[in-house]
Formats: sequence, structure tokens, C-alpha cells
Amino acid sequence: MSTAKSNTPAERVRALNDKPRRNGEYVLYWMQMYRRLDHNHALDHALACAAELGRPLVLYEGLRLDYPWASERFHRFILEGMRDNASAAAKLGLTYWPFVATSDEPGRGLLRRLAAKACLVVTDDYPAFIVPRQSQRLADTVEVAVVAVDSNSMIPLAQLGEPVSAAVHLRHRIHRLVPSIWGKQAAAKPHVDAAARGEIEPPFETWKPERLQGTLDELPLDRSARSVLATPGGTVAGRKRLRKFVREQLVQYAELRNEPASLKEGHASGLSPYLHFGHIAVEEVVTAVLNSRGPWSVAEIDPSCRGKREGYFGNDADVNSFLDEVITWRDVGFHWMSRRGSDIESLERALPEWALKTLTKHATDRREHLYTLEQFEAADTHDELWNAAQRELVAAGRIHNYLRMLWGKKVIEWSASPEEAYRTLEHLNNKYALDGRDPNSYTGILWCFGLFDRPWAPERPVFGRVRFMSSENTARKFDLAGYLRYVRDLV
Repeated sequence: MSTAKSNTPAERVRALNDKPRRNGEYVLYWMQMYRRLDHNHALDHALACAAELGRPLVLYEGLRLDYPWASERFHRFILEGMRDNASAAAKLGLTYWPFVATSDEPGRGLLRRLAAKACLVVTDDYPAFIVPRQSQRLADTVEVAVVAVDSNSMIPLAQLGEPVSAAVHLRHRIHRLVPSIWGKQAAAKPHVDAAARGEIEPPFETWKPERLQGTLDELPLDRSARSVLATPGGTVAGRKRLRKFVREQLVQYAELRNEPASLKEGHASGLSPYLHFGHIAVEEVVTAVLNSRGPWSVAEIDPSCRGKREGYFGNDADVNSFLDEVITWRDVGFHWMSRRGSDIESLERALPEWALKTLTKHATDRREHLYTLEQFEAADTHDELWNAAQRELVAAGRIHNYLRMLWGKKVIEWSASPEEAYRTLEHLNNKYALDGRDPNSYTGILWCFGLFDRPWAPERPVFGRVRFMSSENTARKFDLAGYLRYVRDLV
């Protein structure tokens, strides 16, 4: 038996129950949101446990049929990732059990049966969507240790302290911690001990990657959110997208990333779906961007720029601008959700006091326009720019971030109440956005209502002191005609 110990930082590992490890047949890694076989702290920890116990590792990746907003769009993206994972597992010599639920075989109780034969269960410590509830439910119902491992961000979420009211406060904490965590990234190529490679026959019929299209055709999925064929899922596609971004689009990112009309061949990274579904790791993205101008080392950090948007990682404005988005702003969402995830159930629980007070004061204000959920979903409003953004979301599974803010603000303005607007935005984003159902989905939507923002003057109808945005002002800041042409071509 190997005596290998896990090198995963202790701050990333969290016990979900107080059950013991057992003398089981294998170590089970339940892959929920870090759907990749490299740059994955949870996989590294599971491999180290398998080596320590002298047991094979089983990778279980399941796909339910009944998850919220289940659709052809998300199923295809996930299945394409499972296809890549099957290939990667074979190259590593690891046992990989993919399961895709059907109407005839929904998989009820399957995970508990797999856990019953395991020494312990390792899973992903993702702070949003259905993951925290289903992880804890398994931990509460099995007689074996279940641990969750954080592979969400560069900095372990446990090290980021209490929730913050603005990104500037979290940025300072992140910058302070970067030197201490650099060099503790997950393995780019996992170390697989000989014991971990033992072959085990699955106790169920595993999904066959060659049946990807047949699976999609046969399942009773929502077809109103169609597959986005131009954005394929999986680690292979995610890595290809990263290489293209670093090679062609990182240059002038700081200056041009807010130009919606340039989406097709512009400077938006396009990486958020791959980060959301875990097909690529933020650690890999950060490393590639830092090394884009030549080998980077932690010695290039400028301590005098700690807490500032520019200069901390070096003197390249494009690199600093992108890293502030993919580290600071992304971590704002993950950090907030890890501390206050259940608060997304209502605006009353989620919003700062000032925002809730001002929105409540103006909740009964007259709205010049009122639209139903069905009208919003069909992009059937009076506003040409808003309709274009909604059509882009439906067709491409995304809205450029610059327009996503306006998109959210207008739904508030044209809904009967703030809560109705919140539910409309949650539904539209989570149904159509490839990067929806994410911590940043919720904090991005809640930003429109005042989260991570401050009171603004003058006080306005409907919004009160919450920041207001107009389509006219937004349209003046970019090539509106070009964006409208892009959306027409897309649709």
C-alpha cells in the first residue's frame, strides 16, 4: 500500500459528515461541477486518498434528467464534456463511470449504492445551484465519510473571510493571498498511483460517448433552449477557446472588451461556459494569461498596487484587466454565494438594507411599460436594443456583459414589482445562458438591484436610489448598428 498523502491545501477540504473511512472496494470521486481530469483539486485529493488506502479510484459523473431548467442546450454541452472525460480517463488508466438518466432509468438511489461500497466519497464543493443540497443529502444518508473539495478559484474560498459589500474590499484580500497560494495549484497532469488504476466493472450500464446524438434525440428534453453548436462543450473545446483568446484577443482587451458589436471576432474571452461547467479550470486560464507575454513569476507582483485594478500582476494593462475580471469579479460571486447562498431565495434576504428600502419605497410607482414573462422571453418589447440582447441570449446562450447589465435593469423597469423582475431574470438567464445557474449569474442579477453597488442620485421612479441605465445612453457607447446586424445574422 502506498503511503502517499494529499497535497491539496487543507483550506480546500471540508468534511460533510462525521462518518469514518471504511475498508471499501474503491475511493469514489463524484464529479458534479469540476467536470475535468486535470487542474482539479478534488481529483488530486481523491487520487491521493486512493494511493494512501491502496484502492482504485472510481470517477462517477452523472447527468440527471430532472435538474432545474434541464434542456437540450445544457445536456449537449455536458455530454460533450463527458465524451472528453471518457477519453482522458482511458489515457490515465482510471475507471470512469458516466451515467445519463432516462425516463426508464432515472438513477434513483444509484449514488447511495455506489457510496455503500466506497472507502470514502470525494465530491466538488461548488457553492450554487443544486450542488450544495444534493451533496449534503448524500452525506446525511450514507455510512461513509463524504468530503467536499474546493476547486472553484485561485484562492480557497475559506481563506477569503466574511462577505464584502464591494469588489474593492475583496480585491485587496485576494492580492494579499496570491503570493502564498502560488505554487499550490492543482496538478496540470494528475499523478495516478498504480493502485488507483485498478479496473472495476460498473454495477449499471454506463453511457457510451458514441451515442451522444442518439441520447439527445431520445431524451424528453426542453427543445425551446436549443443546442448552441457554435459553442461546443468539453475540455478540448474549452482549451481551444483559451488558446485563441490568448493568441488573438488578449491584445487590447483592456480597451475593447466592452464592445458588444465585436463579439464574433472581438475581445470577450468566451470562456465563462467552460468555467461554469468545470471543463476548464480558472487556474489554467490565469496561468496561460500570465505566461502570454513570456514566463511569469510571482516576483513580478507589485506590492504597491495591492488592491488596485491595474499594475498588481505586472505592467501589462490587458493582462491586469482580464485577471481582475476572472479572479476578482468572479470570486466576488463565488465568495458571496459560499457564505450566503440560501439568501438568493428572495430580494429581502439578498439585498443590502439601503437597496431594499429604496426599491420598496418605489415598488408601487407607475411603470410606463409592463411586460409578461412570455413577452420578455419572446423579445417582444418596444426597445430594439433590449430585444436584440434577449435574442442573442436565446440564440447564442450569452449576452455580452456590457449589455447584460442594461438587459437586467430594463426588466426591473418594466415589471410590476422588484420580486417579479427578479424571478423573470432568474428564469431567462438560467434557461438560456450557457454560463447560467452560476454564483456569478445570481450576483450579476442582484447587482442590477443594488448588490455590491452604492446609492445613486437623483432618486428616480421605480429604481429609487438604485443605479439607473438607459438604452439611449448605452447605445451611444458602441456601434449599435453593428451589434444589431450581428444579432440578425446570429438569429
